[in-house]
Amino acid sequence: MADQSGVEIVERDYARKPLTPDEVSEILGSSDASAMLNTRHAIYKERGFASALPARDELIALIVAEPNLLRRPIVRKGKQVVVGFDQEAFAAVINS
Repeated sequence: MADQSGVEIVERDYARKPLTPDEVSEILGSSDASAMLNTRHAIYKERGFASALPARDELIALIVAEPNLLRRPIVRKGKQVVVGFDQEAFAAVINS
């Protein structure tokens, strides 16, 4: 499917095709993972992620098991990733 700018968009249903640990690692990259997490998710609240995140490997395993821990949408183009709704960041990735 292509959007109005002609950019091809591939949608993915994580319930039908779950993220792999490698994909989650790529999405997180070397960025601050806290900005990519869904702060309203029960696991985020129960485990006190606002205070401190678990080790990277544990966080990746949690996201693989519960992909709704990641904010939506996830936009990827090559190595560039935008997690969560940020219209300016989307435009920058699409136009790069």
